[in-house]
Amino acid sequence: MYAQPPAPRTRPAAVTVSSYLLYLTAAVSLISAVLSLSQLGTITGVYRDAYAGTSGQGAEAAIVATTVIGVVFNVLFAAGLAILAVFNNRGRQGARITTWVIGGISLCCSGLGVAGTALTGSINFDTGNGPSASQVEQRLADALPSWYTATTVVLSVISVLAILGAIILLALPASNAYFRPAQPAWDPSMPYPYPGQPGYPAQYPPYPGQQPYPTQAPGWGPPPPPPGPPAGGDQSPHTGSIPPTDPWSPPDGEKRDGPPADPTA
Repeated sequence: MYAQPPAPRTRPAAVTVSSYLLYLTAAVSLISAVLSLSQLGTITGVYRDAYAGTSGQGAEAAIVATTVIGVVFNVLFAAGLAILAVFNNRGRQGARITTWVIGGISLCCSGLGVAGTALTGSINFDTGNGPSASQVEQRLADALPSWYTATTVVLSVISVLAILGAIILLALPASNAYFRPAQPAWDPSMPYPYPGQPGYPAQYPPYPGQQPYPTQAPGWGPPPPPPGPPAGGDQSPHTGSIPPTDPWSPPDGEKRDGPPADPTA
C-alpha cells in the first residue's frame, strides 16, 4: 500500500492540563483516605464512650464500616483517575467518555470517604437514654485535631474544582480534534499504482459499452511461453520478411550440373 501511516498527532495543552487535574484529584482522594484512617481510632473511641451502657452501644461498628468503605472507594477512585489520565494523553475516545461519566458522578459527591467522614458527625444513635447528636458532635470536635475538619473541607473543594476543570478541558474543540481518529495519509512522492500492483484500488464495473479494466498491466508478470514448432513437417522457421537465399545458388530459372566452380580459378 502506498498510503502512509498517520503522522503522530500533537497533544494539545488542554488535554495535558486535564490529565494533570485528574492526577491531582487522584492524589487528593488518596490523602483523604489516609486522613480517614489516621483518625479512625479516635472517632471509634468517641462513639464507644458516648454510647457505652445505652441501647446504642456498638454504634462504633457502623462508623468503622462506613470509614473502611469510604477508604476503599477513594483508593479505587484514585487508581481509575490515574488510568484515565494516561489513556486521555494517548487520545483514546473511550477514556474521555469514561472521564465525563465518572467526573459527573464525583461532582455529585466529592468522594465517599469525605462524605463518610462528614456522616460520622451527623449519625444520630439517640434512643432516649443516650447522648444527643449535638453532644456527640461536640465530643468529636474536642477529640479530633483542630486541623482535621478544615483539611477535609479544603480537600473536598480541590477535588471538585479539579475534576470539573478536567471535564471542561476535555470538551474543548482542540481536544475534540485530538481524539478524532486519524486518517492514513497518501505519500505524493510514491508513484500511483498500476493495475495488478499492490495497492491498486478494487476493480470497478465498467460503464455500458466499455471494456472491463485489465487485471494485469502490459509488461507486468511472467514472460509468455516460447512458441511451439510450426505445423506441417520439418520446415525451417521463417526468420523475417526477406526469404532466405544461398549466395552460391544459380540464378532463378537456371540449372547447374556438377559441383560449383572454384571462384579462385
